[in-house]
Amino acid sequence: MLVKCLLIVSLFLTLDHVTSFGQSVPNPSDTSYIMALLKKAEAIELQQPAVALRDYQKASVFANKIGYTKGYFESIRLIAYLLDLLGRHDESYKLAGDALKKALRDTSEQYRSTCYFALAQSAKSQGRNKEAIKFFEKAAPFMLAHKNRRKASVLYQNLGLIYESERLYPQALDYFGRALKYDLIAKSSDLDLALDYHSMATVYMKQNQLNMALVYFRKSKALLDPTRDMHFLISLYGNMANLHKEQAHFDSSLYYYQRALQMNRKLDNPLQELHLLAGKAETYNEMKQFSLARPLLDKAYGLAKQHKVGLSEFRNIYREYANTSMGLGDYKGAIPWYDKYMQTKDSLSSIEAKELLENYELKLRQAEAKQKLAEKQRRIDQLEQARQRQNLWLLIAALAGIVVVIVLGFAYLYFRQRQRTAANALLAAERAHALAVAQSELQGQQKERLRISKEMHDDLGASLTAIGLLSEVIKTRMGPNTTPEIEKISSISSDMVTSMNEIIWSLNTKNDNLNGLIAYIRSYASEFFDNTNLLLQAQVNESPQEIIIRGGDRRNIFLTVKEALNNVVKHAQATQVSLIIRPEADQLVIEVIDNGQGFVQNERTRFRNGLGNMKNRMSESGGSFAIKSSPEGTCVQIMYPY
Repeated sequence: MLVKCLLIVSLFLTLDHVTSFGQSVPNPSDTSYIMALLKKAEAIELQQPAVALRDYQKASVFANKIGYTKGYFESIRLIAYLLDLLGRHDESYKLAGDALKKALRDTSEQYRSTCYFALAQSAKSQGRNKEAIKFFEKAAPFMLAHKNRRKASVLYQNLGLIYESERLYPQALDYFGRALKYDLIAKSSDLDLALDYHSMATVYMKQNQLNMALVYFRKSKALLDPTRDMHFLISLYGNMANLHKEQAHFDSSLYYYQRALQMNRKLDNPLQELHLLAGKAETYNEMKQFSLARPLLDKAYGLAKQHKVGLSEFRNIYREYANTSMGLGDYKGAIPWYDKYMQTKDSLSSIEAKELLENYELKLRQAEAKQKLAEKQRRIDQLEQARQRQNLWLLIAALAGIVVVIVLGFAYLYFRQRQRTAANALLAAERAHALAVAQSELQGQQKERLRISKEMHDDLGASLTAIGLLSEVIKTRMGPNTTPEIEKISSISSDMVTSMNEIIWSLNTKNDNLNGLIAYIRSYASEFFDNTNLLLQAQVNESPQEIIIRGGDRRNIFLTVKEALNNVVKHAQATQVSLIIRPEADQLVIEVIDNGQGFVQNERTRFRNGLGNMKNRMSESGGSFAIKSSPEGTCVQIMYPY
């Protein structure tokens, strides 16, 4: 649903942008006042939708009063867009319908197309795809014939959305690809291109092609300006959080939901907040933390009722309420939520809708063919004239010569191709065999690592936990008479459990990637400093590419960072520490910087073993380790080449 809201924003903003504005003087004969008022409202519509809506309506009334047709339909377009964005689809639909009656009495095809497009958007937002298709058919001729190819891109975006809602994902990808093609031709803005990549990413995610989805989400993110495109970035983070949830990367999912919610507070967009809260609650349900999901759903449900959103938003909330209730053991309480979910669940994928889609696609192709017809006819005439000027006998001789050359050429190419095919087949077979052997060995190693980590977790983990629990029981029973040895047993068993969990993490092949390591270090640092008086400032970036890292290297990097963090707590006497993780083109750079007392050269002996271990670990993994100290603090820099 986040994607649909975002697409509404971009698609309406691209239609018929105002090209001239005057001074904001409320003079009955000054049409520039209307256009200036629309421009002013357009600049704040995402930050202050209520104020923008009031200005749009004011411009509409004034334009209608003085008979300024262009200003009237421009204001209607913007009002309908904003009402759909706010979830007030019934009002949007009625407004566009009334405007269409007026447009039908006008000679301008542009105004009729604008009204049909607004009606289609409103119907699509309410899940009435069959009705939306009919309106898009009527809006299509003007948009496809327009010299601005951005309008064609907008149409293809909508067709892709309808195919996506009907779960016809290959066709949806095809039309989103066409939209991207025309946006590149039209040299559209980075925001428009980011929207195309974002649309393709959501389809890949629904096809469970999560790696492809992540690639396109990152392409979209690279085109966005964090300040100018904050509304888009919020939706992007929401979808990336959903993707990480599907991959069971719950820490990353919660991280992106939290970032999106923090950014949305600046825009104060209640509909966006509703989707983010519901998505975060769904993540907690997946993590079996149902008690944390319930308050988020309560807040989302309150926003949905307050702003009278569409059925699709309520449907998602009902589903998660049912899951939360069942997870908390309240099976009786889950039944009403499940009933509401089933009542609002629409069945949009009907045969009739698919037939309408096919008919719509046919008409689009016919419109494209008409646009190219004149150019093709001109080329045909030129070829015909050239053919008539040629001498018949010279033509026959030339054709005969060409045929001979072609036959000889094909014979030669056929012989060479057979040689190449045989050589390539042999080479491919050898490579396939070598690859199969390598993959077999790698799979064997991975299975062995998984087996070892499972046995350590099941056997050693249980035993160490039992030792820790028994030592705590003994401490409780002995009370003040607890001996130092018992305290030491408890402390050692706790440290061993932590160390064993780190070893298991390094052995698990599912974690053999750079972003997994970054997420693990970020999570560890956050938990580690929660129990101290130090203020942690984390500047953590993820890699835009999927980079594989061996388990041994991951462990060495993590233990080096862990040792650096321990040194800050134990020796630095600092009040603040910064953790900077920065993936570069060919290496990972990690910096731990504190504002403590530092140490002089002759004090290095006191830390010799720890610093030596850190340096040795990074050397073993092919990386480097450096430390810089001054009275203002210490900086530890760790670099690991990919």
